[in-house]
Amino acid sequence: MAVSSDKDQETPRFLVGRSTELAFLARHAEEARRDGARAVLVRGPAGIGRTALLTAFADRLTSTGAAVLRGTGGAKADDGRPVLGQLLGQDPHLLPEPAATLPGTAAAHAAAYAFHRRFHRHLAGLLATGPLTLILDDAQWCDEASLRSVDFVLRRTADLPLLVLFARRTECHGPGNAMLDEFLAQGRCATLDLGPLAPADTARMAVHTLGGPVDETFLRHCVDAGAGNPDRLVRLLAGVRAAGLGPDAAGTRRLRGTYDTVLADSVTAHLADCPGHERAVAQALAVLGRSCADPLAALSGVTGRRLTAALDALRRNGAVEGPPRGATGGAVEPAGRHSTVTMRDAARDAVLAELPPARLESLRARAARVLNDAGRPASEIADQLVLLEELTEPWMLAALRDAAAEATGRDGSGAAVRYLRRALDAELTGTQRQVVRIELARASAPVAPATALGHLRHALDDATDPRDRAHIAVEYGRTALGTPDAPEAVHVLGGVLETLRTDLGTGPADTELRTSVAAALLITAVNEKAAMAEARERADAWPVPRGDNPAERQLLAVMSALAAFDGRPARQAVALARRALRVEEPAPVGWRVFGASVVLGLADETDEALAGLGRALSSSRDRYEPWMHMTVLAGRSVVRHSAGDVAGAAADARAAVELAETTDGPRSPMPYIALGTALLSQGQLDRAENVLARGGRGTDRQIWEWHHYLYAKGRARRERGDLAGALELWQRCGRSLEEAGVTNPVLAPWWLPAASVLAQQGRTADAAALVESARERVRRWGTPRGIGLGLLAAGVVAEGRARLDLLAEAVDALAASPARLEQAKAQYQLGYELLRHEDTRGARRHLRGAIELATRCGYHILAGLARKLLVAAGGRMPQLAASPVDSLTDSERRVAALARRGVSNKEIADALFVTPRTVEMHLTNVYRKLDVRGRADLPLSLGTPGPLRPYGADGHRPERAEPPAGAHAPSH
Repeated sequence: MAVSSDKDQETPRFLVGRSTELAFLARHAEEARRDGARAVLVRGPAGIGRTALLTAFADRLTSTGAAVLRGTGGAKADDGRPVLGQLLGQDPHLLPEPAATLPGTAAAHAAAYAFHRRFHRHLAGLLATGPLTLILDDAQWCDEASLRSVDFVLRRTADLPLLVLFARRTECHGPGNAMLDEFLAQGRCATLDLGPLAPADTARMAVHTLGGPVDETFLRHCVDAGAGNPDRLVRLLAGVRAAGLGPDAAGTRRLRGTYDTVLADSVTAHLADCPGHERAVAQALAVLGRSCADPLAALSGVTGRRLTAALDALRRNGAVEGPPRGATGGAVEPAGRHSTVTMRDAARDAVLAELPPARLESLRARAARVLNDAGRPASEIADQLVLLEELTEPWMLAALRDAAAEATGRDGSGAAVRYLRRALDAELTGTQRQVVRIELARASAPVAPATALGHLRHALDDATDPRDRAHIAVEYGRTALGTPDAPEAVHVLGGVLETLRTDLGTGPADTELRTSVAAALLITAVNEKAAMAEARERADAWPVPRGDNPAERQLLAVMSALAAFDGRPARQAVALARRALRVEEPAPVGWRVFGASVVLGLADETDEALAGLGRALSSSRDRYEPWMHMTVLAGRSVVRHSAGDVAGAAADARAAVELAETTDGPRSPMPYIALGTALLSQGQLDRAENVLARGGRGTDRQIWEWHHYLYAKGRARRERGDLAGALELWQRCGRSLEEAGVTNPVLAPWWLPAASVLAQQGRTADAAALVESARERVRRWGTPRGIGLGLLAAGVVAEGRARLDLLAEAVDALAASPARLEQAKAQYQLGYELLRHEDTRGARRHLRGAIELATRCGYHILAGLARKLLVAAGGRMPQLAASPVDSLTDSERRVAALARRGVSNKEIADALFVTPRTVEMHLTNVYRKLDVRGRADLPLSLGTPGPLRPYGADGHRPERAEPPAGAHAPSH
């Protein structure tokens, strides 16, 4: 007997992984031959291979001469018996006449019974010649009348060799399901559930389809994407083969692309035939995307076991992540209230695409209400609201704003912007629109400051209340800080400040508000060359505040920066900075602490500077302010480098660069400039130049960044041997500082290396004039570092004994400062000159000091030069860095020694006249440098190094020696 098959059914040519199932069917066929009629129901989801299994089994039977009749549910016919028509070969003599009586009448029952008997007689005739197998594929779509005829035959052939195989697609309801359930309930039908293919079977199918060994990564993706479903796997592999690819990396990429299409088609086909409650669950989950049971049940209207069964059906079709909770076709337990299910993106898109727009809008509005009523996170509610055409209820605006306020971290900024943009599109009152614009500007600022400023301009234009305008203006200045819009922001703030003089009262609140705007204006302007003059003029006209509130402390911080830029006595700038920092506020510290700390660093108050920068880093990290965080890291790198901690400076700069390159939004150039500076000191010239090239773009309008860049770029040119190019860059730096009115001699001390190069070129008069012009500025600033640099420059251009005396004074002055790099350079320069004057013993003493300092700082170039010169002076190489303790600064050694003895942080702070936070900062550095976990691990050998002896103190007569060829003075 030929095997009949519907042409639309799956007919894979290659069957794998079904040997156990084939054996099961063979056993029942044998039992039917030996003991009488048997029935088996083969169950499984779409694409699991029911048809392929039945085809393979039918082929096995026909090869032995057994008779097989096959039909498929779902065919259309006008005679009311489509499946039996297939089984009987559409023999018109065996099919009943169309019923002329109404269904349900006695005549109809009689006609049906007559046909059952006729069908029985036909099959009995076939059974008389040997075993017979009936295969009814997609039995869930069979008409009830045909299935009742099969039931009639089974009851009357109990002792005949008849095997009936039903194939039923799970999660699909049709007219035949009730009759199949009746078979199962009466225990007259065995079941065979088809599960997913094992990974080994997936590999066999991939090899068979693509013809070659399978890459392990490719196979893993086949297992994940195919989920053991043969039909889905065949389609995935067909996509790879059609592209002419193999089971390799390229094939894996193609597999990923094909998977979404296959999954979408599979889910769409499933939903077209599934019952209504499953479709409702799928649509609800597609709208929610990810949900636990309660909101999903509320939105879909499906609860309990029906909800769990619907989710399992979606899992078996690959639409929902994770394995099914219940066995295929068996009973399942209700889903837990708090267990979360997630619909795959491709399936979600396919389901949503099938929904009419009105239905989708209604579902999303209902979803938002359900989530809101359930107390779900504001972000889940807002994710529904942003997709609605209209926000029809007042609570929806509040939900969007709440979600934006809760969005934090790197990914939160984009979400907050999305929520607030949707809120801005709603029908709002003037006040609501102003508030939303400000919130949207804050959310946009980290990644798109220009966009944020546009929102603030609109808010400022719409605001009528002077206090509202003041708050918006402060926000405007904060957002414009460090951007190309800063000069324009200074103009805007200036206009607002003028109107506030008359529009606000004289009470404490209004006075503080005016001070806030003034501080914002100065902070925005202080680093802008074009706005520096206006900032200085306004600052001079504003009385110095006491620092009783946050606004006054902001103003004090920026006044300290202006005092430093103007080169006024360092003690004045330090006093202003300390007053700005004297209160540790819970609010974000921002520019106030950063600016004041940088001023302290310029003024040689390194410990206080690092403590303040540590506070600023903690605040910017906690609040996720990437621009401020990278700026503070770069600032700390500069302070550490000036104190001789080159390794720490490089670490901070690298962290700042990494943040700049992994964060959306504007990049500060200072991380690259700071890293280039540290790399130059470490002797990594090529890397330094590459990094500096990225830091010099678009910085010529800024004071801090541009002049540090020119100074570092000049150092790089000099290391290349391009003295003329280096001199041009340093002189350009000096001209630019003059144009901006910045006279601080240590901000970017270009005049020192420029004077050195002029002297090397024989232009001694120009060098002397340059040193003389810096003398008064150095004296006025008055820090040990500045004085030491001035003496060093004077020594470079002096002659004879005066040069030695000036260099010796420079060494002493720098020893009293935290400027260890400059101290090492001065020691080297003095040793070099002593060797030229044949004082080899004095030269050796200072060269050893230079080597020790340079090694401790990580200034490898200078250490190498000093070693060569020491050997030429007849000295031995010193044993340096025998212990990591040598890398500690004097302050760190003092703090660590006290901590090792069990002294508390508070007691250490009182003893050393510093703050507890400074002690914590020092201990953190000590633990890092010594690679220990805490106080108990600190070594016993901690101590404070003694002062360096002045050259020539032993009175020994120097021996005659000459510097080796090429042993030039170090770069400054």
